[in-house]
Amino acid sequence: MNNNYKIVRTIFENTFQRVVECKENETGDIFYSNIITSPKVINLINIPELKSLSSNILEAYNTDDRIYIYTYPLNLRYKGLKEGITGNLTLKQQFNLSEKIIMLAQNIFNMTDVVQQKILDLDRIFVDEDHNLYVDLNLVFEQEYDIADNETFKRLGNILHYIFSGTEIVDYNISDTIPPDVLKIIVRCLTKEYVFPKDIFEELKQSPIYGMIFAPVNVTDINRSIIKEKETAEKEPEADVSFIEPETDSVQEDDSVLNIYLNGDGKQEKVTKNKNAFSKKEILRLAVSLLIVVIVLLIGNKIIKMFSAEETINENPKEQIENEEPGEQGPSEPTDPEDETPPSDITDSTEIYFNDKLLESTGYSGTKAEIDNNIYLEGKNSLLIKNEGDGKVKSLFAVVDFTDEKFSYMLKQQIGIGAKIKSEKDVEVSVVLEAYNNGALASNFHTRLDIYNDMWSPLTVPINVTNADYLNIYIEYEGQNKVWVDSIYIDVIK
Repeated sequence: MNNNYKIVRTIFENTFQRVVECKENETGDIFYSNIITSPKVINLINIPELKSLSSNILEAYNTDDRIYIYTYPLNLRYKGLKEGITGNLTLKQQFNLSEKIIMLAQNIFNMTDVVQQKILDLDRIFVDEDHNLYVDLNLVFEQEYDIADNETFKRLGNILHYIFSGTEIVDYNISDTIPPDVLKIIVRCLTKEYVFPKDIFEELKQSPIYGMIFAPVNVTDINRSIIKEKETAEKEPEADVSFIEPETDSVQEDDSVLNIYLNGDGKQEKVTKNKNAFSKKEILRLAVSLLIVVIVLLIGNKIIKMFSAEETINENPKEQIENEEPGEQGPSEPTDPEDETPPSDITDSTEIYFNDKLLESTGYSGTKAEIDNNIYLEGKNSLLIKNEGDGKVKSLFAVVDFTDEKFSYMLKQQIGIGAKIKSEKDVEVSVVLEAYNNGALASNFHTRLDIYNDMWSPLTVPINVTNADYLNIYIEYEGQNKVWVDSIYIDVIK
């Protein structure tokens, strides 16, 4: 960059970085000068990798002790991603833009985690009129150290969610307006099931809805097919339909129906009525259809009679026994009360995943929720996680036993954990999920949620459990308070 400019204002400055807005004296063009002096931050940045992206970089280079990045303001040329796609994208355009976002994530995947996080940001991505992507690389670093975890897949899932719904993901609440194929990909992004972003691209291309939208249509073949059908119809001999009596006296021609204009060339082609009401093929199809209807009706009638007979037997068992012949009854056997399966005592959704038998089978002996019969949303009770001190409390409120055949189908599936939560005082809680295999902790996951005292807040957590015996679900928060959980629902995301 030349030195013929003046500094307009300082945008950001700390001990290891300074970003200023500049204005060229000759042209009046605005640009940003970003100078990084911290060795730790310098080691996080690869200048050639940054230059390979479609971005606003005017010039970038590094010296022995500094990095210089000069950029122009993208908002003066293009629209931000949020503004550029709001309400005006077709489904095909949404998929095209999603492909570009995924490839951007793949192109930056070899960069350090903190740089990936800076780039893959809804506010730093811009689009032109053709929805080509441009990234704002006027990078600002508030900290000198790298982040603890890679957030690329989580941020990618959020951007895909925005493209298809126009909203960001808040507390894992995913919009139900997103196509199921894309919804599955977003959930897998949030649970970090992919190895590389390009794996997402491959799955997207193999989805049924993608194939339906981008399947090539051969217009020549379609035209040939239409011509062939027309020629076949013209060559067909007239069918004998003497059994159909035309009502020429009662039916009049409606010219408004018969005048059909084709090709928009201004020429009128009057479609004449076919003297033959049905062709042989049509008669054959009609006969087959009638035969199928008759068979279905006969089978349906028989099934109805069978169910009616069964209901009569069930409703009048005493009458059936009295009508039996004396010699037809088998010898009666004494029944063992212990062999009879007692009716289920579970009458509340909370009891399905939180009961003494379940906790005993998993061997859990730690802090757990209490049953509260006074405050609840549905059923007869809720689960109370109470903290009487100022420290942190972590209490179990649900368990999924995958060794039970009723829940084993959830393994290796995307499952959704839903509930309603409220508190005595507004508080931020963590929902902690711990999967155990052979008695040892196999994996864990947590998400934060704001809880309020005047309303039941919805909780929705998608997760994938690949190999576990059971899954423990906890509520964790700090400070004296009471938190209630109700309406627990856990099932495979479909």
